[in-house]
Amino acid sequence: MTSAPKNTVQLHLAHLSQLDHLRPPPGWKTERAILSTYSAHTSVLAAMLLALSGEEDEVGSGSRVGFARAITELRGKVHFVLQSGRLTLPKNPSSIVALLDRFILQVPWDEGSMEAYKGQSWHAKFALVRHVPVLKELPGERWVFMLGSRNLTLDMSWDIGLVLKTDDEDARGQKTIPQPIDGIQKLTTKLIQLFPRELKDWSLLKKSLANAKWRVPAGMVIDAIHLDFPDAPGRGYPKPLPNLNRVLAISPFLDGTTVATIAAWGDGDVIHQLISTRMAFEKVAIQANNKLNQFDVLLALSPPEHEVILGSSSAAEEEQVAADQIGLHAKILFAEHAAGCTMWMGSPNLTSRAWTRNAECYAQVSIPKPIKDAGKLLLEGLEAFIDLGKPVSSDELGGLSAEACTQQRLSEARTQVSARLIKAVQSLGNNGSILIKCTGTPHPDESDIKLSCAPLTGQLTLWPLGSCQLEIKNASQSVSASDCMRFCLMLNGSEVEWVQVIPWNPALTEDRDTAVLSDYLGPRQMLSWIHEVLNGYSDGDEGGVWDDPPNKVKKSSNITTKVLGLPSIDQALRMWIKDKTQLDEVDRILKICDQRLKVTSRYASPEDKMVEIHLRKFSRSWKALRNGLKGGQHEYLSQTISKGDHRCCLSFIDSKKWNTQVLGGR
Repeated sequence: MTSAPKNTVQLHLAHLSQLDHLRPPPGWKTERAILSTYSAHTSVLAAMLLALSGEEDEVGSGSRVGFARAITELRGKVHFVLQSGRLTLPKNPSSIVALLDRFILQVPWDEGSMEAYKGQSWHAKFALVRHVPVLKELPGERWVFMLGSRNLTLDMSWDIGLVLKTDDEDARGQKTIPQPIDGIQKLTTKLIQLFPRELKDWSLLKKSLANAKWRVPAGMVIDAIHLDFPDAPGRGYPKPLPNLNRVLAISPFLDGTTVATIAAWGDGDVIHQLISTRMAFEKVAIQANNKLNQFDVLLALSPPEHEVILGSSSAAEEEQVAADQIGLHAKILFAEHAAGCTMWMGSPNLTSRAWTRNAECYAQVSIPKPIKDAGKLLLEGLEAFIDLGKPVSSDELGGLSAEACTQQRLSEARTQVSARLIKAVQSLGNNGSILIKCTGTPHPDESDIKLSCAPLTGQLTLWPLGSCQLEIKNASQSVSASDCMRFCLMLNGSEVEWVQVIPWNPALTEDRDTAVLSDYLGPRQMLSWIHEVLNGYSDGDEGGVWDDPPNKVKKSSNITTKVLGLPSIDQALRMWIKDKTQLDEVDRILKICDQRLKVTSRYASPEDKMVEIHLRKFSRSWKALRNGLKGGQHEYLSQTISKGDHRCCLSFIDSKKWNTQVLGGR
């Protein structure tokens, strides 16, 4: 193979958005989804929910109304599976992130102990999504499966991913061939075994997944998809294939054992290439079984930021970083042989931990000869990626810096603390405080590292050294209560902060969700949400970007339009005939509105107060309408609306003393 010229980098290594693949097409909706990751950032989880609900905008964000709607629609349908202690959030998070605890399934494995779990991590990265038609009368389903090396974080490092779908509508101009892949159904079965209560509904979809035909790009064959759990029989490194010509290994993390294993693939005529980070090369260079000098080519890229500077979020400017400055996060084993090429891609790093102890997800992909179509494009992309690396000599590698050692100490301490918090619970203490109790002291072994804790939107409280519990005063308000809690470790001016799931005892109820949403949305946003449900379009203020502070929310001066734009009877009754479940959503919105009226008498402006008054009228009229629809005249209403006889319908409404044009009017 020849190297691709530099000008092909943009063609082959463009950033494709995961959100584009998750979003349901027009006329479809997300019925079920599992997204697995090692680490995550709350902003990315929010973006995923917005995409899955079809509420995200062109930059992958969304409005306050859109996010509130996504959370209420997808609760119980979407789950994020991630390693305990590996969730981060921005410095000033919106209060709505408290509700993300309804979507998180935390894998309680000890990453550092050599006893209970032998230092194992949940490191699998994949997404499985089921879309169904919006209208229940329409048959059909579509599946989307994504596998790769990308975490659900803000990191912009180079990753590689595989996307498979059961339809051919979004093949980006590629020719595809249907192929059954039983590994995806087996993957789902293993997840159900891990979380039997939370994922029990997925067992109803086993037959559908078993019968699915996945559209694979022509020129490639998916040999297998694996989700390997710790202690699974037969686990180990991939076996080297016969008649090798070339071996290419790519990973940001290495260990000496794995490097030596790959270096031994093939005979002396095989070309061995290794792409990693300078830090990874330095670590292997000081190990006893260092075999770096057995590789013909060593190439270095920048490290992935979120793995090195733990707890820090990437800056927006990172999207503009030059290609050769973007960090490395892709994990690939590539073998060129007489029959074509074989590639192992997914979440495993080139470490013995990844291939023998972690939970990892990866695909084995074949590119048979003659190499053409998607196979040819993939090989050209790999060559373009190789051109980004900077040559490294094994003779020039030395020790780690002091800064790296500090970060390493914090990383190890974080692993210890997150493991010791696995069985912790939080409860209501005295005088409105939160009490967190552990089975033992959660502090790290190194006593000079300080541990603090706080609610998602509260101030950090220092955890007393040697204590098994912590009291956080004045922190138990319903709008801040969440199973997610912030933890911070500090050492020599450096710190690492993360979010961990600490469940409440007793468990938080739906009243907490309602309280959070009522605090998050203003009257305009609730009115806009109702319009969107009944009309399919917004007729009000969306509230600005979902995670903007409330004082940044744009306000409209045209309050008359807001009042006159209250939903009409026709809209409500037509939606009742079309999809009764949408009226249930209006019920939920008004429940949030009622909660808001109970807890606050303050209004941001006279205009907001006016909208609030009209929402109260709307709420009263809506309840009367809902009672009427339950009163046995459903068939009559259906006939009159479907025939367009508005006078008959409105006469019935008038007899109940409802306004004939606008709900909530005089």
